[in-house]
Amino acid sequence: MGYEVIVFAPKLRSANLDWHHKRIRIRDEKWVLRSYEETSELMYPDGGSVGEAILDEDYDVMIVEIYGRLPISELANVSEKIRRKARLIGVIHLAWRRDVPPMLKLRWDALTIFDKRYRDELLRGYDLSGIGRIEEIPYPFAVVDGQGSRRPEEAEGRFLFFSYGRQPEIEYVDYLRAARGFCEGGDAAYHILRSDSRLKVNEPWIIQEVDRPSLRKLYEMLRGADLHLLPKADTRGVVVSSTIAQSLYSGAPTIAPDTRYFETIPGSLDEGPIVKYRLGDLDDLREKLKTLMRDESRRERISENARRYALKRSEERVAKRFLELMNSL
Repeated sequence: MGYEVIVFAPKLRSANLDWHHKRIRIRDEKWVLRSYEETSELMYPDGGSVGEAILDEDYDVMIVEIYGRLPISELANVSEKIRRKARLIGVIHLAWRRDVPPMLKLRWDALTIFDKRYRDELLRGYDLSGIGRIEEIPYPFAVVDGQGSRRPEEAEGRFLFFSYGRQPEIEYVDYLRAARGFCEGGDAAYHILRSDSRLKVNEPWIIQEVDRPSLRKLYEMLRGADLHLLPKADTRGVVVSSTIAQSLYSGAPTIAPDTRYFETIPGSLDEGPIVKYRLGDLDDLREKLKTLMRDESRRERISENARRYALKRSEERVAKRFLELMNSL
């Protein structure tokens, strides 16, 4: 959109300590400055450090992702220096009320939340008088256009289930057990793509790959599949699913467990952009898989709903919402 952007990223030696962090094989862009040390979830809000670049660089607005490894105490110490030259906007990406008080020590020009749960559950009861305003701006959904698709050769002529990611192995249990009944006869296959290691299973109907593909290549795999099985355990925290935000626009009909990660997304066999099943209930999962496998028109309807839902929350629309917020401060 023609704006200059600087990204202050964590230094690799601290980022590499995070289970979530896996660096892909590209060089950082010239506008990415690795300039601060993350803390750990155990040390938060203390620990880590804020680099000089954050104070020295010239910018008009700083947008801060507030998460469990952010050195928030160190940032609080320099926040007033930042506010002398720039607006300060925080994006709340916390899951637990215990992590909220440290961030309220900063004077934010604005805070953004992904949905109303963050206000109702995380911020409820706290003194918010030091915050300029609170805006609800959704988590951004990736939009990758192109009609390419790819399927493993072993899956030709068979109904294809597909999962990808690096979730703990236990999160695949429902899908593995449910898929067995559909795949053992040779009419279906289950393609599992993981970034670090294969699942410790060995069945002739399971096709496993270890790779970290580009987003475009991932979309080709999603579009080549008949059903996207998204594994995710439950939590009592306030959370969103980055996986569904990354993949939904592909149009691959997605089934997911009814965990908090998806609770703001409508999900049924009759309407909505995804289908949900009761986590741990194989009867419910099998029945919904059977219905989706038999009804191609239903899958097409879910696919269209998915693309429309993602477009309304696309990266570009979210960026424009942030620009509107910045211009109003």
